[in-house]
Amino acid sequence: MLRRHFLLSATLLLAGCGGNYTPEAEIFRTVSASGVLTYKGKPLAGFTVTLHPAGDQRTASGTTDTEGRFTLGTNAVGDGAVPGTHKVSVIWQPPEDDGLGSTVEDPKKLPKPPVQFPAKYASPEDSGLSLEIPESGSSELKLDLN
Repeated sequence: MLRRHFLLSATLLLAGCGGNYTPEAEIFRTVSASGVLTYKGKPLAGFTVTLHPAGDQRTASGTTDTEGRFTLGTNAVGDGAVPGTHKVSVIWQPPEDDGLGSTVEDPKKLPKPPVQFPAKYASPEDSGLSLEIPESGSSELKLDLN
């Protein structure tokens, strides 16, 4: 009787109140990956660098600081990238909401990127950029857009 009660309780617990169970997302093995993004040799701040691996691996991305430095994250912010060869895309990341409730509703009023460079860099297929993430990781990744 106790065993049957335990099994019934365990089944109800697993089913949850809504009956919908969503498994956790797959966690990919990553290695540390960081570097610097420049345009014609000058650091770019506020841009998102995204690495697109081959196959069904998850992308890694990071946003550049005032010195153009970025740290990539795949499963969580800053946890690195999957080793291997990756196509790269770079997009402007406008500043986030200032927390005072002021949001920009008209896209034409969004801040403009500090540097205008060819739109091809926004697409991993068109950018012509790639990075190799070694099995040991790297903090010396370099991307120079020109």
